[in-house]
Amino acid sequence: MQKAHLEGKNCTEFQRTHRNPDARFLRVGFVECPIESGLSILGKKWALFILRDISAYKVQRFNQLLKSLPGISPRVLATRLKELERAGLIARVETRKSYPMAVRWALTEKGVDTIPIMMMMTAFESKWYPNLIFEDKQPRKLREVFTDEALELIRSRL
Repeated sequence: MQKAHLEGKNCTEFQRTHRNPDARFLRVGFVECPIESGLSILGKKWALFILRDISAYKVQRFNQLLKSLPGISPRVLATRLKELERAGLIARVETRKSYPMAVRWALTEKGVDTIPIMMMMTAFESKWYPNLIFEDKQPRKLREVFTDEALELIRSRL
């Protein structure tokens, strides 16, 4: 795999040229790389932050998202919301067409399935980069970072 990375091959090209029946963690082969497929939307700048704020912080309206995401432009936010909606990760749950227009966003079932991904990223950062994310700079385990409800969500979605 390192060789493919060094040669600049992407995951799909690697899968096509290196079909290994003895793959360490996989029970099935893939036609396309699932990581590459998922990153086509989730890997876009701001996408995971938007999903995080909608799910974890209950930020549901456009202007609230603008305030909660310093540095994002209204144009980029509008674009990402449209992309996330097209991908089926979020849905409009309320639209008021009168002035001022109001839209409220919520995660779809597919969007809820991204929560464990974000939680595992948080767990990784909590273990390996505590000096950047915790005041006391001490690493944390999953049960120290997340509530029982959050841990159950991870278990139920995997």
